[in-house]
This record gives sequence, C-alpha cells and structure tokens, in this order.
Amino acid sequence: MKNIILDFDNTMGVRGCDVDDGLALLYLLGNPERCRVLAACTTYGNAGIDVVDANTRALFEKLGLNIPVYRGAAGPGDTDTEAARFLAEACAAAPGEISVLATGSTTNLAAAAARDEAFFRNAADFTLMGGITESLVINGRIMDELNFSCDADATFALLASGAPVTIATAQNCLPAHVTRERLSEAFTDDAWLMGAIDYWFADMGERYAWDGFAVWDQVAAAALIKPELFANEPLLVALNPRLLFAGYLERALPGTPQAVVSAPVIANPSAYLADAVAGWQRACEMLGLER
Repeated sequence: MKNIILDFDNTMGVRGCDVDDGLALLYLLGNPERCRVLAACTTYGNAGIDVVDANTRALFEKLGLNIPVYRGAAGPGDTDTEAARFLAEACAAAPGEISVLATGSTTNLAAAAARDEAFFRNAADFTLMGGITESLVINGRIMDELNFSCDADATFALLASGAPVTIATAQNCLPAHVTRERLSEAFTDDAWLMGAIDYWFADMGERYAWDGFAVWDQVAAAALIKPELFANEPLLVALNPRLLFAGYLERALPGTPQAVVSAPVIANPSAYLADAVAGWQRACEMLGLER
C-alpha cells in the first residue's frame, strides 16, 4: 500500500489545457487496494497557479473528496507556500513512509527541501512525469517538454539529491495513447468523464492531427502503484542544468556528473490501457459518477 502526496498542475476541465493530471488522480482513486492519496499540492505548469488551484478545489468538491489541497508555487523560486510547508512537515513526521508523485513543475519539491534539508531523504521515493530523451515529435510536429523545464534548477536539485527517483519520460509515455473510440467502449457519451475530457480530443486533433492523446501523468501514477505493468530500465542522466532548461535528459557519459533514475517502459500497451480504463471506471463508480 502506497501513501501518496500528489503534487500536480491539474487543469482537467479548463479549455485549452491538458486533462491527464485529473486522469492520474482518478486512476489512483480507482485502485484503493494499492494506494491512498493523503493530500494534493497544486503547482503552476499547465496553467498559472490561480487557475490550477481553483480548478483543483472545484474538481475535489465535484468528486466529493475528503482530501486536503495545499496551494503551491506560482513560479520558480516561490518557496514560501502551503504546499512546501506541508510536504516538508508530512515527510518529516513519517520518514520513509510517503511517496511523492509529481506531475507538474518541480518547484514545490525544491521548496520543501529549502525548508527542510532532509526532505529528499525523508520521502520514501519520488515518481515524476517529465523530461525528453530526444525530440518529441507527434505527426511531424515538435511538442515542447513542460514539467522539468519549468524550473530546471528545482529539477536539478532533486536529481542531484540522491533520492530514489522514477521518471515516466515523454517518450516512454507515448504508447499510453487513448482515443475517443476506446473510451466510448467503457463510458457512455453522456458520462461525466467523457464530458470532462472531450475537449482535449479536439484540441490534440487540431494541434497535432492526433486521433487521441497520451495520458502522460497517469503513466507516472501507474508506475508508482503497479510496477508489474512495466519493464524497469535504469537511466544515467547527465546533471547539466543547461540541458534541463529544455527538459532534456541526456544520457551521461562515463565520468561525468550524473544521477541514476528508473525509467519505466510500458511492457504491453494494450494491457496497460485496459488497466488504465478499468481504474477510471472504478473511480467513477466509487464516486457515484454516471458512466
């Protein structure tokens, strides 16, 4: 059983913004035998902190969740936040017992470490979504990396800390591709979830001529609570802040400053997607949302 603090830039329901943070949350809620979400921390990334925080609180109210929400960073260097204080204090109170799942900017994590230098050691582990290992190309169009490049110094601090880190890289998330047709097999057209994410199918089609989208952040959630769905590959990452400003995880050459992280690869995309959809279905059933 994983005790999780979810640190995310949730914009599910905000037109023009990504939906996968919300899908990661639903997946965790749909697997209560594997995990417990202790709290959520908000951060900038998909949108500014005002939008992310307000949207997250509205979503939690809609879902009837009795999970506390802590407002986080508005930008790099914003260290005096509710989220930073909570992260540092919660992990100090239960060293080695709390997993941190971060699917937005990494600023809250570095801010917590600035408050308590033992934070990176106190957390059981860190699982993140972010980073590219080569150009991220979707149908001939380049997609920029977001999460790690938002605050390269914070990302560097975590990687250099020696804490156990698992990273769902953008390239490794690409097989987690869901289409409207696939979801319509599990949910009716008037289901709450379909209404909450439908705009993103159109957005991805317009931007990248894509027939669906990758559920990026949900991959990190699955890697944390269901490692059996993945082949785990070690990745030696160069500790180079200049590269991290582009979110680029360069493979380190021998003898250069480096961090060893786990980079899970989806073992069977079809089985993976079936598990993801089943998790969303269970969450909707448990929350009393129409399917």
